[in-house]
Amino acid sequence: MYSKLMAEYNEAQVWSAIHGESHPALAGNEKTIAGYMPLVEELFPGINYYSITGFSQVMKDYAQPALSKKFPDLVKKSAQEISRDRVVGVEAFLPSNGYEHLDNPQWKQRLDELLQ
Repeated sequence: MYSKLMAEYNEAQVWSAIHGESHPALAGNEKTIAGYMPLVEELFPGINYYSITGFSQVMKDYAQPALSKKFPDLVKKSAQEISRDRVVGVEAFLPSNGYEHLDNPQWKQRLDELLQ
Protein backbone atom coordinates (compact mmCIF):
# COMPACT_ATOMS: atom_id res chain seq x y z
CA MET A 1 0.00 0.00 0.00
CA TYR A 2 1.16 3.52 -0.62
CA SER A 3 0.92 6.71 1.40
CA LYS A 4 -1.56 9.36 0.37
CA LEU A 5 0.47 12.05 2.08
CA MET A 6 1.96 14.70 -0.15
CA ALA A 7 5.74 15.00 -0.18
CA GLU A 8 7.44 18.33 -0.74
CA TYR A 9 10.27 18.88 -3.19
CA ASN A 10 12.08 22.03 -4.07
CA GLU A 11 10.84 23.68 -7.22
CA ALA A 12 14.27 23.47 -8.87
CA GLN A 13 14.36 19.68 -8.60
CA VAL A 14 10.86 19.24 -10.03
CA TRP A 15 11.72 21.70 -12.83
CA SER A 16 14.88 19.69 -13.52
CA ALA A 17 12.94 16.43 -13.69
CA ILE A 18 10.45 17.96 -16.12
CA HIS A 19 13.13 19.44 -18.38
CA GLY A 20 15.64 16.61 -18.16
CA GLU A 21 18.46 18.92 -17.13
CA SER A 22 19.92 20.03 -13.81
CA HIS A 23 18.85 23.42 -12.58
CA PRO A 24 21.88 25.53 -11.58
CA ALA A 25 20.60 25.83 -8.00
CA LEU A 26 20.66 22.08 -7.35
CA ALA A 27 23.46 20.77 -5.20
CA GLY A 28 25.08 17.44 -4.49
CA ASN A 29 22.77 14.45 -4.37
CA GLU A 30 19.84 16.42 -5.79
CA LYS A 31 21.43 16.12 -9.26
CA THR A 32 21.90 12.34 -9.13
CA ILE A 33 19.66 9.38 -9.82
CA ALA A 34 19.61 8.75 -6.06
CA GLY A 35 18.23 12.26 -5.61
CA TYR A 36 15.40 11.62 -8.09
CA MET A 37 14.47 8.13 -6.89
CA PRO A 38 12.23 9.39 -4.03
CA LEU A 39 10.38 11.65 -6.48
CA VAL A 40 9.73 8.75 -8.85
CA GLU A 41 8.63 6.56 -5.93
CA GLU A 42 6.27 9.30 -4.77
CA LEU A 43 4.68 9.57 -8.22
CA PHE A 44 4.54 5.83 -8.86
CA PRO A 45 4.41 4.04 -5.51
CA GLY A 46 5.73 0.49 -5.73
CA ILE A 47 7.43 0.89 -9.11
CA ASN A 48 10.54 -1.15 -9.85
CA TYR A 49 13.03 -0.91 -12.70
CA TYR A 50 15.91 -3.17 -13.63
CA SER A 51 18.84 -0.78 -13.92
CA ILE A 52 20.05 2.77 -14.35
CA THR A 53 18.83 2.55 -17.93
CA GLY A 54 15.44 1.38 -16.64
CA PHE A 55 15.30 4.30 -14.22
CA SER A 56 16.12 6.72 -17.05
CA GLN A 57 13.33 5.22 -19.13
CA VAL A 58 10.86 5.57 -16.22
CA MET A 59 11.89 9.21 -15.84
CA LYS A 60 11.48 9.95 -19.55
CA ASP A 61 8.32 7.94 -20.23
CA TYR A 62 6.42 8.37 -16.96
CA ALA A 63 7.83 10.93 -14.52
CA GLN A 64 8.42 13.78 -16.98
CA PRO A 65 4.90 13.56 -18.49
CA ALA A 66 3.28 13.13 -15.05
CA LEU A 67 5.13 16.11 -13.58
CA SER A 68 4.39 18.19 -16.68
CA LYS A 69 0.70 17.37 -16.25
CA LYS A 70 0.77 18.20 -12.52
CA PHE A 71 2.87 21.38 -12.89
CA PRO A 72 2.16 23.00 -16.28
CA ASP A 73 3.40 26.34 -14.91
CA LEU A 74 6.89 24.86 -14.35
CA VAL A 75 6.98 23.54 -17.92
CA LYS A 76 6.78 27.09 -19.24
CA LYS A 77 9.24 28.71 -16.83
CA SER A 78 12.88 29.31 -17.58
CA ALA A 79 15.61 28.31 -15.12
CA GLN A 80 15.91 31.95 -14.04
CA GLU A 81 12.27 31.99 -12.93
CA ILE A 82 12.70 28.95 -10.68
CA SER A 83 13.68 29.07 -7.03
CA ARG A 84 15.29 26.32 -4.99
CA ASP A 85 13.69 27.91 -1.92
CA ARG A 86 10.10 27.33 -3.08
CA VAL A 87 8.60 23.90 -2.53
CA VAL A 88 5.86 22.09 -4.39
CA GLY A 89 3.75 19.21 -3.15
CA VAL A 90 3.98 15.95 -5.06
CA GLU A 91 1.53 13.12 -4.52
CA ALA A 92 0.97 9.71 -6.07
CA PHE A 93 0.06 9.79 -9.75
CA LEU A 94 -0.35 6.07 -10.46
CA PRO A 95 0.78 3.15 -8.27
CA SER A 96 2.66 0.32 -9.93
CA ASN A 97 2.98 -3.18 -8.54
CA GLY A 98 6.69 -3.76 -9.12
CA TYR A 99 7.32 -4.20 -12.83
CA GLU A 100 3.64 -3.85 -13.74
CA HIS A 101 4.47 -0.78 -15.80
CA LEU A 102 6.45 -3.04 -18.15
CA ASP A 103 4.06 -5.93 -18.62
CA ASN A 104 0.52 -4.75 -17.88
CA PRO A 105 -1.17 -2.97 -20.82
CA GLN A 106 -3.95 -1.78 -18.50
CA TRP A 107 -1.39 0.12 -16.41
CA LYS A 108 -0.10 1.94 -19.49
CA GLN A 109 -3.66 2.63 -20.62
CA ARG A 110 -4.50 4.12 -17.20
CA LEU A 111 -1.36 6.27 -17.38
CA ASP A 112 -2.36 7.56 -20.81
CA GLU A 113 -5.84 8.39 -19.49
CA LEU A 114 -4.38 10.32 -16.54
CA LEU A 115 -2.05 12.25 -18.82
CA GLN A 116 -4.88 13.51 -21.07
